Amino acid sequence: MDNTIILPPGYDATITSGNNRDADLPAYSSLSTMGQAVPPNLTELSEGAPSKEFSYHISLKGNTSSASLVLYGNASLSKHSAAFLGGSRVNGLVKVNVESGESINAVVISIQGKIISGSKQHIFLEYTQTLWSSSSDDQVTLTVGTKDAPRVEVFHLPQSFMERHAKASIQYEVIARFARGMLKTDHRIIAPFVYIPIIRPEPPSQLRSDAYERNTTVPGPIADPQGWHTLPPVQIQGKLFTRQATISCILSFALPLSYTRGSVIPLHLVIQSNDTQALETLSSPHAIICRLRRILRYYPDENKTVDPKMRREELEHSELATWWPFVESPSLEKASFQRTLSGEIILSPELMPTTAIGRFQLEYSVVLFPFDANSFHPENNDILSDCAVEIATAFPPGPRQRMNVQTAIPNRLGHAFQ
Repeated sequence: MDNTIILPPGYDATITSGNNRDADLPAYSSLSTMGQAVPPNLTELSEGAPSKEFSYHISLKGNTSSASLVLYGNASLSKHSAAFLGGSRVNGLVKVNVESGESINAVVISIQGKIISGSKQHIFLEYTQTLWSSSSDDQVTLTVGTKDAPRVEVFHLPQSFMERHAKASIQYEVIARFARGMLKTDHRIIAPFVYIPIIRPEPPSQLRSDAYERNTTVPGPIADPQGWHTLPPVQIQGKLFTRQATISCILSFALPLSYTRGSVIPLHLVIQSNDTQALETLSSPHAIICRLRRILRYYPDENKTVDPKMRREELEHSELATWWPFVESPSLEKASFQRTLSGEIILSPELMPTTAIGRFQLEYSVVLFPFDANSFHPENNDILSDCAVEIATAFPPGPRQRMNVQTAIPNRLGHAFQ
C-alpha cells in the first residue's frame, strides 16, 4: 500500500482580523507596550503595503519531513512578531514537505485570542479553518465570541497586552495543526502576532473645531458649554500657615471624554477663595496635582461577588498635567477672588487603549489630588475629583488637536492613526 500523501501547493491563508470601529485605516504611531514606531503616512499602512515575514518551522519525522508557517505582518508595525491592524487581513502561508511513511490527514489553521493569568487562560476569540483534508469534503468552521456560559457577549477585540508585572496578558496566535490520525500526536506550529484595534473618538464641539482650524484661542466652558464636561465644585478646607482657609475648585474636561494616545487631554480649572493669599498659593501651576490613573482588573472567575481579596486589581498613576493661566482671564482676575487655568495631560503614544473583554478590564480616569503647597495643609488627603476617560488609538474626524506650546516635548508624541 502506498503511504505517500499528496498535498496541495502552499496555501495563502487570508483571514479577517476582527471587528473594525472605523472603515478607514489611519496612520499609526506606535504599539502600546511593544515599542514599535509607525510612519504617519496612511498609504504605508493600507492593504498592499510592504510586509515583513515571520517564519516558524517544525520537523514532522526526523529530518526528512517538515512543515512551516509563515505570517506576513505589516512592515511598519511589526517588530518581534507579525502585527495587524483592526479590519485588515491576517496573511500567511503553510508549507508541508512529507516523505513516505509520514501520514497527514488534515492541515488546520487557527487564530486564537486569549487572556492569560498564571497557569489559567480564557479564550475570547477562536477562528479555525481546514486548509486541506484527506477526505473529499471541504471543512470550514468559524467560532467568534466568548465561551463564558451561559451567555454570549459581544466585545471589540482588545489590543495585544503584555507587561512584565501585570497579573494577566492578552495574546494572539496563529496555530497550524497537522492531524495525523488516530493514536498519533498531531504536529503544531504556533506563531504569535500582535493585534491593534482602531478606536476613534467622536469629533469635538464645533467651536473647538473652529479654533483648531483657525489656530485661535480654544473657548472655555462658559463660552462653549457644549464642548466641556464640568464636574461639581469641590470644597477644600485647610490651614494656610496658622489660619483656616476655604477654597473651591471646579475642574472641566474637553468633550468627548475620549482621547487619542499621542495627543492630550485638555483641562480647565477654576479656583475660588476669599483668602487672596490662599488663592495665589494654590493657583500656582506647581501646586496643582492632576494625573492620569490606570486601573487593570482581572477577575479569576465569572462570579464578581467573590471575596475582593480574590480579585486582581492593579493601579498606577502616570502622566502629570501641566497648567498655565487661561489666556482670556489673567488681567481681569487680578483683583477678583478667582483664578482660572488651562491645562493638559500629554498622553504617551505607548498607552494601552481602554479595554473591556470578559473578565479583563483596563480603565482610565483623571484624578485631581489635594494641592501641594508647603504653606497649605488640607484637613484630609482624600482625592478631590475623579473622572473616567477613554484612551483611543485614532484621531477624531476634523482638524488636528493642538498641544500648548508651553508643554510641548519635541519628538515625544510621534503619530497616531489619522
